[in-house]
Amino acid sequence: MTSTAASTSIDVQDAEAIQLWGRVIKGFAVTNRKLHAAIKSAFELSEAEAETLLNLHRDPEHRAPMATLARAAAFTSGGYTKIADKLVHRGLVARVPCVDDRRITYLELTADGTEVATDLARLVSDVNRDQFVGVLGPERARMVAEAMTELYRANRDPKK
Repeated sequence: MTSTAASTSIDVQDAEAIQLWGRVIKGFAVTNRKLHAAIKSAFELSEAEAETLLNLHRDPEHRAPMATLARAAAFTSGGYTKIADKLVHRGLVARVPCVDDRRITYLELTADGTEVATDLARLVSDVNRDQFVGVLGPERARMVAEAMTELYRANRDPKK
């Protein structure tokens, strides 16, 4: 094999690697935009605010440490404070100090927050069933989710 043939082969492989990832990103981006447009229209929530409410809704006690929620939303604790402030101001969550450790503050869903989070979860489920599972089918949707979970585990920062 000449160096030109090897170079061409590598170029094709490189181009395909770039194209494959680009297709993943485009598919995710357009579907995610549709989801968040529906959330914004129905609830006037940013992506991080919606993610916070969904995370709290999934927790059996409907509460979690702010630092944990900040990491889940890929924010610093300081940056996440603004998100928490907005949700507190809307009456959807309350800040609750930890009785055992004064350094920990929880966010907890209020009664109104629980109602909004329940409705939000229903909307997200409906949109995901329509725009993700409905397009790919249940088996392929599970395969995509499993593949993305594998990528997450392989490439995440172990410190976070």
